[in-house]
Amino acid sequence: MSKKDRLKAQKEKQDKLRKEAELEEQRAREEARERQSRSAKKMMKKAKRTKPNGEPVYYLILKLLMIVPFAYSGFFYGGVTIVGIMGKYIEPVPPKWVLWAMAAGVVVMFAGILFAFFKKYIVSFILSLGGMISFLKAGGYLIKRIQDKLSNSAVDQSLQNMDKEYMWRFYPIIGVAVISAALLICTIIRKLIERKRLQRERDNAPVESIIN
Repeated sequence: MSKKDRLKAQKEKQDKLRKEAELEEQRAREEARERQSRSAKKMMKKAKRTKPNGEPVYYLILKLLMIVPFAYSGFFYGGVTIVGIMGKYIEPVPPKWVLWAMAAGVVVMFAGILFAFFKKYIVSFILSLGGMISFLKAGGYLIKRIQDKLSNSAVDQSLQNMDKEYMWRFYPIIGVAVISAALLICTIIRKLIERKRLQRERDNAPVESIIN
């Protein structure tokens, strides 16, 4: 093979290697664009599920749901019971601690709901749990007194299920503490997932970027 043929063959080989390198680079760019596109789609989907303040939409739904049992049991029936005790419409009049325990439970649980809307979920859970215990302590006393009266004396047929009626009035307040606990658990899980994601990004980051 002449020198000219060898140079020609070498040039063809170099051209072939260059084309392969260009094709490989183009494939790498296309794969990078595709990964970027998938990441963008995921971020768009996540953005649709997330409120502007960074919380998923279901957080707002849970917070609004907290208001339902509070409005039903705490605000309405709790308020009616408090007014009944204060006005001595309930006979015999319950001890003073029942009035104060129920009133404190309503106020504290309302504060717990407010703290949930301010994203203070630990404080919200503590207040919701404490308020629920105080409220149900008072409500449980009234229910127990009704049950004792039903078992020890004859009452009209329409009043035989009065204790269960009061249970349906007071016990839904448990929903406030349950939802508050769910918000706290969801927040803890989200923070753990975010921490793992950041750790994974740091572990996979180039050495130069870690140093910088």
